[in-house]
Amino acid sequence: MRAILCALAACSLFLACLWPGPALARDDMTITAGQLVDRISQSRGKFVVINFWASWCRPCQQEIPELITLRRDIPESDLVLLGISMDQNSGDFFRFVKQMPFNYPVYQGGEDVAGLFAVGSIPKMVVFNRDGEMIHASEGYMSGDELRELLSGAGEGA
Repeated sequence: MRAILCALAACSLFLACLWPGPALARDDMTITAGQLVDRISQSRGKFVVINFWASWCRPCQQEIPELITLRRDIPESDLVLLGISMDQNSGDFFRFVKQMPFNYPVYQGGEDVAGLFAVGSIPKMVVFNRDGEMIHASEGYMSGDELRELLSGAGEGA
């Protein structure tokens, strides 16, 4: 019986490692302002969209499915999409990430992120062009259509 349980546990662990699920909630999912700046600078030639959100924020909960659709429609070769949670409670963050079918990287913002990106309220959307220049920053709900229009106007065939 013990051998069967061990075999089942090993098989489950193996399958869990192979299963391509939504964004994984890991302890290393905190991103600092410096790491975020590095991601932006490493993404030259692509648009970068950063969405600041929190698990308890209703407008954020409306935006995220639209961003999931955007990620599905625009290839990673054209667009880097990052979600940055401003949740202060890691448990809330991890629970939300496990429930939402994210198809783009999500991180919990480090203490220095809100200051560098002037996050005064959420949701906040920040967009960088292909040259790494910030072309948009807004607080409050932004529809997927508005974001597509912004990217199209800046040269993205969204």
